[in-house]
Amino acid sequence: MTAPVAAERRVRRPRGSLWALRITLLLHAGLVVAQPILAGYFLSGDVDAMNVHGPIGSTLWMVSMIQFVAAFFYWLVGGGRIWPLLLSVVLFVAEFVQLTYGYLQNFAVHVPLGTAIVVAVVWMTVWSFRPAARRSRKEPSQ
Repeated sequence: MTAPVAAERRVRRPRGSLWALRITLLLHAGLVVAQPILAGYFLSGDVDAMNVHGPIGSTLWMVSMIQFVAAFFYWLVGGGRIWPLLLSVVLFVAEFVQLTYGYLQNFAVHVPLGTAIVVAVVWMTVWSFRPAARRSRKEPSQ
């Protein structure tokens, strides 16, 4: 066995922690994508859509807290990269701000921030299923 092959086997790669992050991201993405759809129903005259939009918005920041925990284990235990953890912290803060401005009905902040949150969560979810997510933080980026 050559030295590079032996060194490659010793690199710890995320497995279980990556699946925990993926499942959390899928839940997060599903809820986040539902929000603009429900807002659209409300704007088209279905006032009952807000009865679903509000409670989902109230729980999204808690889902991002669970995502933070999954990202923490992905980084610490799984040996994955740290940026998903940092982005999860940013999303937690952004979703709390989003919730606040939604209840204040300040749509000048609520709509663009919501768009940014949807893009970030969907992008992160897609990334989590790409080969780059399985790489250890000790492996070079490609």
